[in-house]
Amino acid sequence: MSVSIKVPGSRHNVDAVERAIAQMRADLCAPLRLVDLARTASFSPHHFHRVFRAITGETPARFLAALRMARARQLLTRSRSSVAIISASVGYTSVGTFTTQFRRLVGLPPERFRHLAHRLDGLLIGGQQTDVADRPSWGATWRPAETGMMLSEFRPLEPDGRPVRWGTADARCSVWQVSSPLAPGTYQVRMLQLAGRWPATSALIDDEPGSYRVGMARLSVAAPVWLPAVVRPLMRVPAATDRPILAAEPVRLLADTLQNKVPGQRLLRLV
Repeated sequence: MSVSIKVPGSRHNVDAVERAIAQMRADLCAPLRLVDLARTASFSPHHFHRVFRAITGETPARFLAALRMARARQLLTRSRSSVAIISASVGYTSVGTFTTQFRRLVGLPPERFRHLAHRLDGLLIGGQQTDVADRPSWGATWRPAETGMMLSEFRPLEPDGRPVRWGTADARCSVWQVSSPLAPGTYQVRMLQLAGRWPATSALIDDEPGSYRVGMARLSVAAPVWLPAVVRPLMRVPAATDRPILAAEPVRLLADTLQNKVPGQRLLRLV
């Protein structure tokens, strides 16, 4: 196995894409056209589409859909609003279309995701209640606490029928576990470093600043493997250009891990 680190785009291009994403977030209901977003970025539509995809890994249309689904996930978790009301609030005129899109991107129907997300209610990373002032610092010298946790998404660069895998590890990344063996191929690995002593919903539902960091790498697998030797890249604060975390699987993994944790043990679940 080998690992390489993702190189970001130029600052000029990143700034342009961030302006377009800010426009998306400003009104998730707006029927934004490619030409409108390109104008915000001061690019031609063709050049904007190419730059946007290179930086975010998604087309503008898919990124907008992801932002809408991320907001829908929050509303399903934080409100009692019906699926019909939530779908309209994120720009869908058809509940059926919204439900189909939600299931495709999240992996579960809206109401089933609502039930799953509620399993995180009252749970804390590390299992200990704490005041906000006691939360760990995310400064340059920060080191992962024993109560933290790592989640990682293994996404095939060329799917070829290979599904996306999610894995877990303890805060020190001493051992990674995946739900089923990684088939030979090249994977984009997105790592989430969850801070200890934060509510379990902070990172995966609310996308709260300070609750997690991210890192990107590429992993080449030559033979089927259960325990990938992932080298953690430089972890950073999430950027506006990072695609939202939509999959239901990390929510399930986190809920299972925290609910099954024995006091005094590391947050490591063999999945």
